[in-house]
Amino acid sequence: MYHRWSSHPMTVVIGPVDHRVPPAISQSNSRSGKIQAYLHRRNGRRLQAGLLSFFRHYFATLLSPPTSLTHLVGGIGRTINSSSRSECEVIRRDVCIIGGGAAGTYAAINLLQEGYSVVVVEKTGRLGGHTITYIEPSTDTPLDFGVTLFEDSPETIEFFSHLAVPFAKASNGGRYMERIDFETGEVLEPYPGNVSEALERYGDILRQYPYLLEGWDLPEDIPEDLLMPFGEFVEQYDLGAAVELISIYSQGVRNWLNYPTVYLMKFVSLDMLRALQTGFLSTARHHNSELYEAALEELGDDALLHSVVVNACREDDEMHRLTVESTDGTHWMIEANTTILAAPPTGHVLDGLDLDDFESSLFSQFIYGHYYAGLVRVDGCPEGVQIVNRGSDRPYSLPLLPCILMMYPTAVPGVMAVGYGSEEPMTEEQVKGAIVEDILGLRRAGYEVDDPEFLAFADHSPFEMSVGRKAIEDGFYHDLKKLQGHRNTYYIGATFEYPGSSAIWRAVDRLLPSVVESIGRSEKLKV
Repeated sequence: MYHRWSSHPMTVVIGPVDHRVPPAISQSNSRSGKIQAYLHRRNGRRLQAGLLSFFRHYFATLLSPPTSLTHLVGGIGRTINSSSRSECEVIRRDVCIIGGGAAGTYAAINLLQEGYSVVVVEKTGRLGGHTITYIEPSTDTPLDFGVTLFEDSPETIEFFSHLAVPFAKASNGGRYMERIDFETGEVLEPYPGNVSEALERYGDILRQYPYLLEGWDLPEDIPEDLLMPFGEFVEQYDLGAAVELISIYSQGVRNWLNYPTVYLMKFVSLDMLRALQTGFLSTARHHNSELYEAALEELGDDALLHSVVVNACREDDEMHRLTVESTDGTHWMIEANTTILAAPPTGHVLDGLDLDDFESSLFSQFIYGHYYAGLVRVDGCPEGVQIVNRGSDRPYSLPLLPCILMMYPTAVPGVMAVGYGSEEPMTEEQVKGAIVEDILGLRRAGYEVDDPEFLAFADHSPFEMSVGRKAIEDGFYHDLKKLQGHRNTYYIGATFEYPGSSAIWRAVDRLLPSVVESIGRSEKLKV
């Protein structure tokens, strides 16, 4: 997830980044040819698949979304048209995708382009996951307060172009940043040191581990740099001046300094450092939910919103049968060759799945942070100023969670976007109360802020699924990789890459050849 935390007054120098994976590694990877062949087939079949999609969805009915926030679109919402389906209709598809966020939507659209049939099961009333847009009613201005930025990368441009969503370069700077300890009201200076030089050293270290740019294919003998706590890593390589920027672009994690360093390396990667130099993309109308509105229109009735899987039977190379229930009580039986889980593998999303011991043993090890985002109308904040929460008596001035992480102005005067982080789960009421308390604490810094009014709120938890050092050393990610294709089920999303839409889409592109192959195996067995 990329946010508009972007006004660092510096020049980032990291050296050229010409390839996500060096040529020697790319050419030695047997998957490369399969991926290229898949992408070639995908491009060659788009016209036919596009025509089929057009005629199928031309007649689809899109209904108005029920939402507790009248002007909140967050992707797009739509109720299930239960009258168009029988009480227990059987839906036969090549692939069932559980989760309609960035990963699930991208996979669904690309499989449709390939000519395969899909159904997406999404628990909320919209597609888009962390991408949420609020329409400010007095000005009709869209305000993104989840995902605001995308990498300027081929898969991003291709996805936007396919869905006919115009995009534009987004600025990396232009706003003044104020560093304030929300607890004491103390205004802080930047952490001492040369940020550009620290980031250059950090980039040099990242280039030693090019495999971190693609998934979690860690070597058997994992380097100590990746395993040590991030705080020790920062101290060892004198990266203190870069910690503020790294923390700003990895909001949503728990205590930064306690993480195995590999997670921060994945989050703030060479691709991220390059984007800080060259700029990000956004939708031209600054309405990122347009992307998922267009995707929902293309999917039509192949997207089951307000729905969850309540029972499943998944066997190797046999037809998967998943019972899906919507909030209005409608049930469907989905029969699919292959299942894709595109949601974080934890909590209620697993309740209806028939997990075996191998799956359960891996998913039960995950821990994660809690990240909340909102829009507040608050008078008294200086216009055009981003406010980042710092801890005056904390290492590297990092704030103590739970707390507001950052506030930044939006396109509507007086409306601020707020990010809030916690290591433990909190209710919406608790988070809102804590945000109000933190904002009013700005009075100690001399800002005459009024009581804030919430316009929109979103819970992005679970965020940044991770495991501890020992689990990584014991081969957790080697075992997690074995899950791909296990019981004809595949896994995509931030858990299997990191929380960035463009990186997730690249990971989906790498995995889809295996998904397509599994569909073919199932078809042969039926014959």
